[in-house]
Amino acid sequence: MKSTLSFALLFLFSITCFSQRKPKVVERHYTPLEVYHETYKTPLTKKDSLNFIVRNDKTLVLITKKMKTKGTYVDYVFKDSTFLNQYKKVAFNHKSDSIDNETSMKYWKKDIKLFFAKSISKKEKKSILSFAKEISKKVDSLHIYEAKNHSDSNYTIYYSSDYEYDVNLKKYNNANFWVYWYNNNQLYKGAIKINNEKYFSESLRIAKIKELLFQSLGYFELSNELNCNSYFSNCFSENKQITDFDYELLQYHYCYGICKGTSLGTFEAQHESVKETMSKHTHSIHRFHYPDN
Repeated sequence: MKSTLSFALLFLFSITCFSQRKPKVVERHYTPLEVYHETYKTPLTKKDSLNFIVRNDKTLVLITKKMKTKGTYVDYVFKDSTFLNQYKKVAFNHKSDSIDNETSMKYWKKDIKLFFAKSISKKEKKSILSFAKEISKKVDSLHIYEAKNHSDSNYTIYYSSDYEYDVNLKKYNNANFWVYWYNNNQLYKGAIKINNEKYFSESLRIAKIKELLFQSLGYFELSNELNCNSYFSNCFSENKQITDFDYELLQYHYCYGICKGTSLGTFEAQHESVKETMSKHTHSIHRFHYPDN
């Protein structure tokens, strides 16, 4: 009985979930109690509490049909610890130098529609749109393109000499970006402001806009450990290129094989659980993707 139960338990996490499957075994879906309250709107009843189980000091809730939402199973994307350690350093942008397990990753669910202020030259716009198109082509579920009218856009690029499109960038005299997100950590609006006196040439402005645009694709924390040519590197260079490793990190951030919008603590707990499961069982691991995430 214990063996059958261990194979049948499926663990759900945060916005998304992981599960184990085995043919001809009745699947039972469980989620940690604290995650249930974050994910499901259905109040728990006394009858539900009868199906609680405790595993590894966690109280797990049995998910019934009335609780489930529409979604689909997708393959879990496995990465080794070296990759995950680097990913966590850029995906979780902590408010201070200290690591905070409550810090959450950010991502764009909707398309990024760029509006360029009139002062942005054709050469600059063409280069930036080409950059955006290349990223969109290689990264699933991330689409970036131009919006002709500001009212149709959700991302504005402008100079310090232009109209102040974003009040939060008013205090910045150099170059910076600002992004906004919902409570579920989905980004929905952004802006880049460039001081066109300091960045006096087209090539300098293009390089800086690309750097800030890339960083704002996940409100990423730039790294001091990567080569300066990398877009995840914390240094400015006109020679930056999107490296293979940059693409791997970005593709991982936007793939459906991981949980999006989670805190660092939840992210680490999920991967530790999957790592433990994979060490004990040989069957495949999946996660449940909700359509709203």
